[in-house]
Amino acid sequence: MKINTILVTGFSPFLGQPKNASEEAVKLLPDEIGGCVIEKRILPVKWFDCVYELEKALNEIHPQGLLSVGQGYPVPPLLIERMGHNIACGPDAEFERDMYEQPIFQNGPAAYFSTFPYKEMHDRLQNEGVPVKYSFSAGQNQCNCITYSGLHFAATRFPELTAGFIHVPMIADGSQEGMMTSEETARALTFCLEEYAKVLNKPVRTLDKYRMSL
Repeated sequence: MKINTILVTGFSPFLGQPKNASEEAVKLLPDEIGGCVIEKRILPVKWFDCVYELEKALNEIHPQGLLSVGQGYPVPPLLIERMGHNIACGPDAEFERDMYEQPIFQNGPAAYFSTFPYKEMHDRLQNEGVPVKYSFSAGQNQCNCITYSGLHFAATRFPELTAGFIHVPMIADGSQEGMMTSEETARALTFCLEEYAKVLNKPVRTLDKYRMSL
């Protein structure tokens, strides 16, 4: 029986911050969820090193699922990104390179819709009492870059791959009420990955079975 693999990516710290909420939560995830192998990688917040590292991981692992995670606002909700846009704009982590409205992939389409099971993830988080919303823009920096790049790789090179991106809140530091700890964020991501695993492990109905059902 084929064992499916989900690649989960986070980002390293940036702008002098000691930690990145996405990295800390991803590191806490187990190595197996719902019968799927969970591979974890941390990407640099740099144009376009993050894309190169993602591509390297995809070539190495050949996963069936890709869940990319980035640090968003200080407090919840989690934001399930529905789209990736082919635009790079703004500086990278240490202002080494500043982009201005340049395409991520020169000949790529303007945008892709996420292909991971966003509705199942959204509904599960709601049922578990985790604040969550849909978002239709992951910004214009590295978070959007990885959202778009993952979907572009899936569309052009990895036909079995589904992909998407979730923004998680910053690590709780006591500065605001309602912030989430890394453990709470990892728990929320685990809920999402359980739903992802259910979809990936669902038996594919063959043509013969379809005919028999008519």
